[in-house]
Amino acid sequence: MGGTMTDETIKKIKLWKLESYAYKDQVLKTLSETLKIPIEEVEELIAKNLDMARIESSHSSMEQAKLFRLEKQIDLDLGLDYLYHLELLDEKQVNSIKEDIIEQLETSGKLEIDPEKYKELIEKAREKIIKILEGSG
Repeated sequence: MGGTMTDETIKKIKLWKLESYAYKDQVLKTLSETLKIPIEEVEELIAKNLDMARIESSHSSMEQAKLFRLEKQIDLDLGLDYLYHLELLDEKQVNSIKEDIIEQLETSGKLEIDPEKYKELIEKAREKIIKILEGSG
């Protein structure tokens, strides 16, 4: 009765896992928008290219990727790379600014990026940077 699973059965199991709401909302939707292809096509590509273990761990990998992208976006929006390389801010100051923004975007341990809140936090961070550079921050 046991035996080995066929490739088709394995593919069906993978596609079933990909259908979960959280996975679909956070991984498939993001990749679909990024690659500009339908979610169904993304599902097929993931099922073809990832084994079950990678599918299981890809949700947390996606969260890490979102955090990485957010950190890079903060660097760009505030010019933190310029300020650091010109030695106007040190590494500790740069990291503190990014961490402050990220912490305020997190709710219940999940990173939720509300564009309006993000803009507001970036503006506050700019003001903080200016105060640091003026010597009063």
